[in-house]
Amino acid sequence: MKRVVRGGLIAAALLAGVAAGAATPVLRDPALPEALRHTRPAPPSEGVVLQAQVEAKLRGRFEAADASGQGHISRAQAEAAGLGFVARHFNAIDSGGHGSVSWAQVQAYIAQRAAAR
Repeated sequence: MKRVVRGGLIAAALLAGVAAGAATPVLRDPALPEALRHTRPAPPSEGVVLQAQVEAKLRGRFEAADASGQGHISRAQAEAAGLGFVARHFNAIDSGGHGSVSWAQVQAYIAQRAAAR
């Protein structure tokens, strides 16, 4: 039987667990603590759950970038915080040209783009 392994050590470890007759994939990564080697990976998030996780992460980064705590960030603060989407679309989000955007403005812009699809 010829086996093609892609994806590095984790893929090889999973294949080793399946090939050994394991009912479920067993993680055999040597960097993983022994207690965790027989746990099943969590299923990826989807739909509403994934959307809520993404929004929470973005909001956290937005709030961290808001050094003044006034609820607004500048383009420079967005760039420094790694909020590339906000920085790239800053002028569209800041339709009033105030030089800063609020979280509500970012949410409204994202919703507007989603509705346009």
